[in-house]
Amino acid sequence: MDNIEELNLNPDEIIINEEETPYDDIIDLALVSIEDYHLNKLAIDSPNDFNIVLEGFMIRGLANFENCNKDLSQRSDKDRLFKVKLDEIEKSIIADYTVISWLDKEINDVRQITGMMQNQKEAHRYSEANNLNAKVHRRDQLMEQVATKKTTYSLNKVDWLNKWALK
Repeated sequence: MDNIEELNLNPDEIIINEEETPYDDIIDLALVSIEDYHLNKLAIDSPNDFNIVLEGFMIRGLANFENCNKDLSQRSDKDRLFKVKLDEIEKSIIADYTVISWLDKEINDVRQITGMMQNQKEAHRYSEANNLNAKVHRRDQLMEQVATKKTTYSLNKVDWLNKWALK
């Protein structure tokens, strides 16, 4: 409530549509898993650009949630929201794919790869290679975790009684 008072808004005038999900609900979940100096600096220097970047990671990952029961194309990028109410597991899966999209950027960072190839010191090159391998390994772990969440999600959404038991 403090934020509403700070903005001089009347809480009675705020309309929250229960059938929508703000992008921030998902991005906040993703940010719990992302530690990035450049993103932190961008959030301070240009919150609008920060939102654009994080929304890009989120939207890029949406196609991977192919078994979602909700229509994820029903969204308004201008208003920064999905026009459907997402439950907690759906938000979590999309947040995971947002993190994976961010990790893909980190893994494919040409500057790191070029620096690794050009570095003449064996110890430094080995350290950079280990860093890259750790990122790839973390991405693989996240992909396995989100695959498990998606399987659980699908199993929980099936109407077992009407689909199997009554036939």
